[in-house]
Amino acid sequence: MKIIEKFMIRNDCYLAGRKITPKGIMVHSTATPGVMAGEWFARWNKSYKAGETDRQVCVHAFLDDKDIYQYLPWDHRGWHAGEKAHDTHIGFEICEPAGHTYRGPEMIGYDAAMREDYFRKVFRRAAELCAYLCRLYGLSERDIITHCEGYRLGIASNHADVMHWFPKHGESMDTFRALVKQLLTE
Repeated sequence: MKIIEKFMIRNDCYLAGRKITPKGIMVHSTATPGVMAGEWFARWNKSYKAGETDRQVCVHAFLDDKDIYQYLPWDHRGWHAGEKAHDTHIGFEICEPAGHTYRGPEMIGYDAAMREDYFRKVFRRAAELCAYLCRLYGLSERDIITHCEGYRLGIASNHADVMHWFPKHGESMDTFRALVKQLLTE
């Protein structure tokens, strides 16, 4: 697994320089169809304080079917969950393929059969990234949650990801965690 390190040094989150001891991993999806991992650098490597962007957000990494871009050091406090998870969780985004839109949290026009190959690649790649991070920080598959699980635990804002997407391909966070567990034993 190759991780392309390209820190967002203009992002206010990076500039804050706060560190964490990771206690878990939070899995997100972008809800921005067709914007791939490498494109997020130009979108988010900006300063809110300097008036360059209207958002204060930054995750540790983005991944798609071809690349993984690490945009923050893993032990850097990210701005990805809107709540307490910033102090405890590494957050990464899975990029969604083009071809659909959104109505609230609902994917409109998403063709799961057409996107199956892409989904399988990012599902596996995300699990491999989680296994890597688990090894790095002494975590297990039980320490991995999605944004919506974080909300239910009271440590994240109210978002549907990734459970608006995974079930379209017969997957859940339980099957995702099972794959990470399998990868950790290989």
